[in-house]
Amino acid sequence: MARLVCFASDLTDVAQLRRLASFQALGHEVISVASRKGPRPVVNWQNIDLGEIGQHGLLRRGRLALATALRDPRLAPLVQQADLLVARNVDMLALAAALRMRCGATAPIAYEVLDIHSLFEGANLKSRMARWGERRLMAGAEVLWLSSPGFYTGYFAPVQGYSGPWHLVENKMVVPEDMVRPVPTDRVSGGDALRLGWIGAIRCRPSFELLLCVAEQMGQAVEVHIHGKIHDHVLPDFHARIAGLGNVIFHGAYAYPHGLAACYDNCDVVWAQDLWQMGDPLQSGNSDLLLPNRIYEAGWHGCPVIAVSGTETGHKIEGTGQGWTLASADAEALIRCLQDLTPSEIAAARQRIAELPETVFRQTPADVVALLASAGVEPCSSGAGAPRSKSGV
Repeated sequence: MARLVCFASDLTDVAQLRRLASFQALGHEVISVASRKGPRPVVNWQNIDLGEIGQHGLLRRGRLALATALRDPRLAPLVQQADLLVARNVDMLALAAALRMRCGATAPIAYEVLDIHSLFEGANLKSRMARWGERRLMAGAEVLWLSSPGFYTGYFAPVQGYSGPWHLVENKMVVPEDMVRPVPTDRVSGGDALRLGWIGAIRCRPSFELLLCVAEQMGQAVEVHIHGKIHDHVLPDFHARIAGLGNVIFHGAYAYPHGLAACYDNCDVVWAQDLWQMGDPLQSGNSDLLLPNRIYEAGWHGCPVIAVSGTETGHKIEGTGQGWTLASADAEALIRCLQDLTPSEIAAARQRIAELPETVFRQTPADVVALLASAGVEPCSSGAGAPRSKSGV
């Protein structure tokens, strides 16, 4: 059993909670040191709460967390006794590195990256200084954990000059062991309208504008079905904009993972591409480099997807045969793709997806064991077990 001290910028993030739970499920002791963007969640491991940070920018979040953490007398002993420090995002990497230096600890640090923050993009002084700071911090990390190979090939290697070890940890589905993968079905709609879905965190303004444009131009030939939580700070006009469009239906939030089946069963094909930050890595290339969790969710449920060619998402679905790619991220290209799709082509895509191994889409304990092994953490001798502490702080 290893003691894992995990630094998290937002403990209300369900993906973060699932990651920590996966460590605990293997029998390791998990201790989180975390700020949050909402009410403190109930967890069954020890948590050092750094307070609520709201929707502040990365630098301010980092300063708030650092100021709180360095005053907390509980942290030095935890860091000194840790077998591994896990830092999710660069603000938490700075915090982990500062605490390790302050108390003279020797535990390795794993730096987990799910996005390339816009702070690191651009040629201005602020961005150059941010990249310099990240390079200095990475020099003290044992390994990078990246959710997409594009982050390494498109940013860390060419932009940051990083040549150290890294491990791919994709945003796969995390589901109970007894949850059976759905059997592919034919089209659910009885009418002529093709059902196009947008499922997940609804926060990409360019995707929103694109899908509304498609709905307006195609009329009753398409229905856009939106499932998920609306990020009001990004899309404050969401409900007003869709109010006059009868072929755009918002279904609200869903329960993970069991609520996803109804979402994907309701769609013929889903929009998978993130468009928020597209372009050169030094300008705005995060969307080109990432792999969104919706491609794994859609694949698990046998639903084809649409993305943009030339992006990491596009490369992924072209490689797996999960769907179709567009030459450009515009309404004309998407409309042409949707108009060309036939029920038989959609059914064939569903069958191709069903023939892929479920491990392409579902996280396994072996995935988590390999992740920790990349940072030098050996598997528990029993393979599972209870953590040493279950108290929330």
